[in-house]
Amino acid sequence: MTRVALRNIHLTRGSTPILRGVDLAIEPNEFCVFVGPSGCGKSTLLRLIAGLDEDADGEIEIDGVPVTHLPAARRQVAMVFQGYALYPHMSVYDNMAFALKRAGAPRADIEARVGQAARVLQLDGYLQRKPGALSGGQRQRVAIGRAMVKKPKVFLFDEPLSNLDAALRAETRVEIARLHRESGSASMLYVTHDQTEAMTLADRIVLLRPLAQAAADASSVVQVGRPLDLYHHPSDLFAARFIGSPGMNLLDARVVSAGPRGVVLQAFRQTWTAHVEAADLQPGEPVTLGIRPEHVRTDHGPLHATVSRMEALGEYAVLHLRVPGRDGLLLAKSTREHLRPDDVLAIDLPSEAMHVFRADGRALARRRTAH
Repeated sequence: MTRVALRNIHLTRGSTPILRGVDLAIEPNEFCVFVGPSGCGKSTLLRLIAGLDEDADGEIEIDGVPVTHLPAARRQVAMVFQGYALYPHMSVYDNMAFALKRAGAPRADIEARVGQAARVLQLDGYLQRKPGALSGGQRQRVAIGRAMVKKPKVFLFDEPLSNLDAALRAETRVEIARLHRESGSASMLYVTHDQTEAMTLADRIVLLRPLAQAAADASSVVQVGRPLDLYHHPSDLFAARFIGSPGMNLLDARVVSAGPRGVVLQAFRQTWTAHVEAADLQPGEPVTLGIRPEHVRTDHGPLHATVSRMEALGEYAVLHLRVPGRDGLLLAKSTREHLRPDDVLAIDLPSEAMHVFRADGRALARRRTAH
């Protein structure tokens, strides 16, 4: 059973900090997804684990063995890249078998491993084809199969679905999830900027931020947790903005009072009660009130909002709403198909769905309920 441990990883190139204070433990057979915007260092972190970059400070262990200074070939990991990196002149079989042949593996062992990987990835009928005769999804499965036959202790995926269209992304995402279920004790570390991939594949998500957007002593890691933990309980404003599609509405507010029943806030010239733990807040203190677009009620409430724009997405529409007392727009999701621009709606912000963030961006603890 393979455990991956990262201890105090720091990486600076020139005068530019890339990663800072990364401490993580990835458990055996865990599917861990690194997610964050461009420039946050998520692919760099994966390459450090793989041994493709070696210029960071800190310690990396795989299966209890220090590998910080070991070459990539001795780390017992296999990496699947964004580009398929297949040999175009070789058949699918030869692409998948290439590393085993170079390592001098017995022919029978090679045939057994390639055959097993092909069956798992539904490539049985394509082993004699060249990559050029395959679809993008099939080529990505060949790249995954090439990693599988090595029987690594850790699979590393660096945005493997970015080059696929939406339908193929969904199909290949299912294949990767099935591979994880059937792979035994191997851990999987997966890099993506796509929240759907992160939320649907991960046992745990590691959310990273670009250090240019962080305080001078802040870690690259913003929050680590199960997908729904990050969704329901973001640790700060960065996590609130990044997790969710669209991101959370963030509204300027002031504290009216704080007590055991929650915090009374003023926003939109209305008072609201948020179910958060914040007895130390002071009246008049500025805070940020957060609410996700899917939690804004658009059928009744004390506020009146005008529809500025609609984005029809099939099962629901994203409404861009103008609300008196707010300069920017408030986003809401609605299944009502008859709405049009300039329609006026009565809206409400449910107390149980509110998030509150201090002036420094830290979230106040919400009262947890079963999700």
